[in-house]
Amino acid sequence: MLYFVLSIVIRIALKIFFRKITIHGKENIPDTQPLIVIGNHPNTFMDPILAALVILPRQVHFLANGSIFKTAAARAVLNQFNTIPVYRKQDITDNRDEKNLSAFQKCFEFLTGGGILLVFPEGNSINERKLRPIKTGTARIALEVEQQQDFKLPLKLLPIGLNYSNPTRFRESVEINIGKAFEVKSYQNQYQHDPVGAVNALTKEIQQRLAELIVITEDKEADDLVRKIELIYKKQISIDSTLKNLNVNLTQNIIKALHYFQDTDPKLVREVKEKIDNYFAIIKEFKVSDYLIEKSEKIGIGKLIRYIMYFISGFPIYITGLFFNYIPFIIPSKIARWISSDEEYRAPIMMTAGIFTFPLYYTLMYILGWHIAPTLYTLLVLTAIMPLTGFFVLQYYKRLRNSRSTFAYYRIFKKEKNALQWFSQQRQEIITLLESAQQQYR
Repeated sequence: MLYFVLSIVIRIALKIFFRKITIHGKENIPDTQPLIVIGNHPNTFMDPILAALVILPRQVHFLANGSIFKTAAARAVLNQFNTIPVYRKQDITDNRDEKNLSAFQKCFEFLTGGGILLVFPEGNSINERKLRPIKTGTARIALEVEQQQDFKLPLKLLPIGLNYSNPTRFRESVEINIGKAFEVKSYQNQYQHDPVGAVNALTKEIQQRLAELIVITEDKEADDLVRKIELIYKKQISIDSTLKNLNVNLTQNIIKALHYFQDTDPKLVREVKEKIDNYFAIIKEFKVSDYLIEKSEKIGIGKLIRYIMYFISGFPIYITGLFFNYIPFIIPSKIARWISSDEEYRAPIMMTAGIFTFPLYYTLMYILGWHIAPTLYTLLVLTAIMPLTGFFVLQYYKRLRNSRSTFAYYRIFKKEKNALQWFSQQRQEIITLLESAQQQYR
């Protein structure tokens, strides 16, 4: 019962926390069969929350790092969410093998009963666009379960890829790709003759299937270049694209093209990188965004006045929204920074804390409102105003932050038109160079 109630609350929280959640491949989820769901792990607790409550239609059991079960409060909450602890050598020294054996036995019983087990086989969580080497534990569990049932269960593995636009920030987006489920039974003969070889082969297949569903870059420098190419060129290549998982597949194609040219024409890669880095460095110096350069929009005094009027007229609503929402918003942020310095934990802690701070603070506002004007109308008005002004604050603040770039663009447009033309020319030269490379790659 508690699982059901909490799942509803967290689903609502996810819709508020993320600006957009896109899911591809839901038709690949089996309806009734026992299932081990395997996923990449860039965002600690947020990954299982998304997988269990947004993607999967049935109740899920989780395998989780035993280190998070240290306190009684943590154990109470995690047990309500069907979380099964697995301990590493550094987590405990006493009875580790015995506890892990008990955990695996629970997995066997659950899967034999037709359940869903969620596993992140990388073993740890790091906020990078990478797939770390897959641990063999998932393959061992899957093959042992089938072996106990004479390979007649039939157990399947379902790969999912989680791709966050920014895992640590509020109101960002996430794209989830669900691959095709595949049977463990295909490894029956190999496992019966060479168990270690079968475990390694299945682990290798898990790695390959997950890699197809996510964006993987080599290092921070390569990731920076890919993100800049995405920003400049993604719209160009998406116009005539028929790719199903648009964002991820387009980025994967960019990465594959870069790898191709690093082998065949490294001089071209260096030229592209130099031009892109130079372009972004200069627009940063002038405090202008690429978005405005791309639009090449003429900003006249009339549009500027309308822009200023928006900020003036919206300011009272902005202040109202801050009054009702700033404290319950900022407290989760402070809690997240206090609990952990690791950015991978920041988003899930913020969302979890927000589930409590917003209802509590809104309740105080209801009590205050009732004390000032004890009518049903007061409560209805507060019910509408508090969340709506909160969302307005997000929009207003975002436009306020972007206003610096807009006013800088207007100043350049009026006083330094040659500079503006140079920005557009440099951007177009980069696009032309990328288009030429795309033709060669095809």
